[in-house]
Amino acid sequence: MNYSQKPDQKHQAAAIPPGVLYPQHGAPPPLNNNGGSPPQQGLTPTGLLQQGSESDDMILYRSGRFSVHTANRPDQRRNPLRKRSGNTSIFGASFISQVRWVTAEKQRITEAETRLLPGIESINPVLAKAIPFPLILEALVVLIGLVIAMAAHALNMFSYPLYGQDEGNLMSNAWAILHGMLQPYPYIYEQPPLGWIQIAAWVQLSGGFFTFGNALNSGRVLMLLFAAASSLLVYLIANRLSGSRSTGLLALIIFSLSPLSIIYQRQVLLDNIGTFWLLLSLYLLVAGDSRLRNTVFAAVALAIAILSRESFILFLPALLYAVWLHSTTFQRKFALVVFAYITLSLASFFVLLALLKGELLPTGMLPGDNHVHPSLLSTLLAQITQPAQDANLSLSWATWTSIDSPFMYASMAALVINLVMGWKNRLQWILAFLAISYWLFLLHGGTVYPFYIVPLLPLMALNIAVALNAPLKWLTKLKGFDLARALLLFMIIGALVPYNLQFAAPSFSLHPVTAQTNALFWIRDNVPHNAVVITDSTFYTDLHQAGGEGVANGATYPNAHIYWNVALDPQVHGSLLHENWDAIDYIVVDARMLREIKTLDGSMLLLNRALHHAILRVEFRSDNGGQSEVIQVYQVIHTTSTT
Repeated sequence: MNYSQKPDQKHQAAAIPPGVLYPQHGAPPPLNNNGGSPPQQGLTPTGLLQQGSESDDMILYRSGRFSVHTANRPDQRRNPLRKRSGNTSIFGASFISQVRWVTAEKQRITEAETRLLPGIESINPVLAKAIPFPLILEALVVLIGLVIAMAAHALNMFSYPLYGQDEGNLMSNAWAILHGMLQPYPYIYEQPPLGWIQIAAWVQLSGGFFTFGNALNSGRVLMLLFAAASSLLVYLIANRLSGSRSTGLLALIIFSLSPLSIIYQRQVLLDNIGTFWLLLSLYLLVAGDSRLRNTVFAAVALAIAILSRESFILFLPALLYAVWLHSTTFQRKFALVVFAYITLSLASFFVLLALLKGELLPTGMLPGDNHVHPSLLSTLLAQITQPAQDANLSLSWATWTSIDSPFMYASMAALVINLVMGWKNRLQWILAFLAISYWLFLLHGGTVYPFYIVPLLPLMALNIAVALNAPLKWLTKLKGFDLARALLLFMIIGALVPYNLQFAAPSFSLHPVTAQTNALFWIRDNVPHNAVVITDSTFYTDLHQAGGEGVANGATYPNAHIYWNVALDPQVHGSLLHENWDAIDYIVVDARMLREIKTLDGSMLLLNRALHHAILRVEFRSDNGGQSEVIQVYQVIHTTSTT
């Protein structure tokens, strides 16, 4: 059968009666909506028999400039298109079977060529019987919870806990950023710099280092903001994963009012900065409704967390599982690749920085590299292999349980519950895997300081709240807005608030930083500004930045140095001090610094000699809950000869 257009035959075609064209079966049925469009009005199917020896053909259909005709082949029987059926009626069985065939063929083609989109179900479908809960009322309840939590964090936060060396290091690094350096001393790649870059940005936005008193107070205000944002994210994540607002509020209270949170979230720590970005990444995933842009933003947030504190890369596998759960089947592979690629490519800026500075590999590993320089690889290996001395998991666990033992033991039980219940609700596995990822890091046997618990605090609070929500749902056996479950959770919240505040009472009444601030004032009033002063990092920024508590309106102390850098940095003990203890004028020590100078003879030899030739000028004490914090100021007695 041929399909062709024959405009020259348009006026030659003569209508042939159906009986002539189809003598056995009659005319073919007209096409309808089930099988196609009928001929245009005024154009009826016609047949035309053309005579010829070998090219005779018959027009089966013609409409306008289109015609369908048969080709005459010598060995083919004339009119073989239909078989004899004995029924020539248009309403006969042949017509009915043809209609059925057309309908079935249309259905087959529809099924074969139609692509069904994958069914997308909401992560938290709204139950039909749920009682409407006004958004403004929810916001008011959450706001009250946040105000209570942040009031507990803010009360006495400039006096407790004691200013730590890590706080001083970060604030001095932020000072260096604002002076065009990565650190006050050569950058040795202990941490990525993005954490203190954020602190430096906050200093600029808040009006300087001393808007809230000394430099460390300014950093603690920033930590308060991060704590508030993290608490809100904990509520939103718990609400999303459990489908219960009361569970979200419970998680917020457990997290923000734990004595552990009140103590460690006040301190200027990279862990507090990274925790906020980690929670933001998790929230974008669980609330993203399978949107790819949320996956991209979540990857960026996790990369910022890693560039703030490199240990947060441990959460990548657990968050990849969250991506897998919160993406549809047809986009799952792409979402996983996008999340992993964006996270790792942005986090690799830390490695790229070392590579561009020629400090990726240790000195001497490359030809011609004979200049002594810090190395990212050397620092990383030192951190991994560093033996645990006065900071290990056992000692830190004792510290954590002494501060808030119910929280620690409840989190362990909740972790087991979520691992078991995860077989039924995979969302519970996300929280369990996140917590397990970090616990494995703490269990590796290296150095574990007590503040290492910070990233686990929101994760353990989420695990507790979600694990507690599951049995309460079973007990009530109600759908929609479960009033009984909400009342039970609010009763737990009502018991937790006074309990936690009672255990956190020392955080609201003690003032251990008094000794540190008094020592800073004494230096300002009694030490010459050109003197070489050796201190710990807590005093560095206030002695180097104009307007600090150690300077006031006077000149700064450009020769004030951090004792660890004096011990380990060749540029300080070699170029500046010339390996001469007599070049040191004053040493300001606390109990930890004094112990390290006396026990670490190799690296602290220069300071130890200076301390042996020094006299105690003044001593300051403060109460720190059963123990006394002591700050001593020694003046080195110079001799005419050098040792």
